[in-house]
Amino acid sequence: MTKNDLARELAVSEGLHLSTAVKAIDGTIRILKESLAKGEDITLRGFGTLSITECAERKAVHFATKEPITIPAHRSVKFRISKELKEQLNNGAVD
Repeated sequence: MTKNDLARELAVSEGLHLSTAVKAIDGTIRILKESLAKGEDITLRGFGTLSITECAERKAVHFATKEPITIPAHRSVKFRISKELKEQLNNGAVD
């Protein structure tokens, strides 16, 4: 599902104009990005948690040239699924 597909689904299910749904999704994504950039975790009850992880510097091998390279330390995002969503996925039940 793409962002446009999501906007269409939101517009139909909530009775919104498509442009309003697109603005809502764009605004939500912007807020999520800003919060993650600040280092804040995001918990969406019934869906899951997005949390920042610190990845240490590590050694690797360049796939094509086989030369050793160093991957610098960086931050990444980890998604942890909620129990409710995990149960829905495994039981096939949709609310």
